[in-house]
Amino acid sequence: MERRRFLKTAAAAPLVAGALAAPAIAQGTFRWRMANLYPRGISFGVAYQSFTDRVASASGGRLVIDNVYDGEGVSATEVLSAVKSGLVEMGSPYMALHAGELAAGVVELGLPGGPSRYDQLYAMWAAGGWKEILIDTYASQGMRHLGSVLQPGVYILTKAPVNTLADLKGMKLRAPGAYGAFMRELGVAPVSMAFAEVYTSLATGVIDGCCSSNLVDYRDGKWYEQAKYLYPVAVSGAQASPTVVNQASFDSLPDDLKSILEVANVEHVFAHATLATTTVADAVAEMKAGGASFTALPSDADTATWRAAAAKVGAEYAAADPFSKRLVEAQDAFLAKLGG
Repeated sequence: MERRRFLKTAAAAPLVAGALAAPAIAQGTFRWRMANLYPRGISFGVAYQSFTDRVASASGGRLVIDNVYDGEGVSATEVLSAVKSGLVEMGSPYMALHAGELAAGVVELGLPGGPSRYDQLYAMWAAGGWKEILIDTYASQGMRHLGSVLQPGVYILTKAPVNTLADLKGMKLRAPGAYGAFMRELGVAPVSMAFAEVYTSLATGVIDGCCSSNLVDYRDGKWYEQAKYLYPVAVSGAQASPTVVNQASFDSLPDDLKSILEVANVEHVFAHATLATTTVADAVAEMKAGGASFTALPSDADTATWRAAAAKVGAEYAAADPFSKRLVEAQDAFLAKLGG
């Protein structure tokens, strides 16, 4: 029943967006730029073009948004500051790369032990209190939070097999934000870097692996060519990355264009969820065909260590700042309600 309701909501989103394609009620035109976390051509990066095409179509060409991909003017590590400063009007930052700028964004992305299903993540935003908290959070930074796109969870990918958690000790892994805090608890030296830097860093031994991306990204980046071992437990079962708009730019839009932007982003959310649902199995099959493999399931002792590390990271982020505390408390209440 829950799955049917989720799919019904997803199917309805394009119909709502289509209703906004009626003749515009205001005549101003706007040309914006949107920075995102991916290089051109990556599977999830393609979804951003669909989003901006939808906005242009629904607005009758009155709001046209050009995509700025990683390495084409704004680095993935600069997306948040670029939107905040107005260098670009909007963006989709990977908040793990901005942990030092906005800790609550890392909570939004997904802490170890958080919701692992896309419908749960969306419900927590829409009806579990996160929408209001995130609007407040990003407003404090001069940005409007439109919503969070949904992606698969994060796994550990390494050059040497991790048969027990002890094997992680001393490794250098790309593990930004909360993923880095979690890995540090397990003896890893975390490193933060943009998507486009990872393949070369693996090939040259700068890092020993990654704890930072979903399985489709690992496939698309071809990182499995350099690191062939996947740990079978998800660090985060699902991720949520924000779509944010410079507040002054958002305020400059007439109300009908604001509505088009917000509703088109709902469609964008489900486009990412659809990609996640339909492409993970193919990505895993392709990586396995290229020599990648999952290591053995963890022992009971390693499972207990893993859970303790996740709980510690969650508590640390809850204590980081008022916005993070509100998000963690709302998440705990939401998960308790699901458990009930």
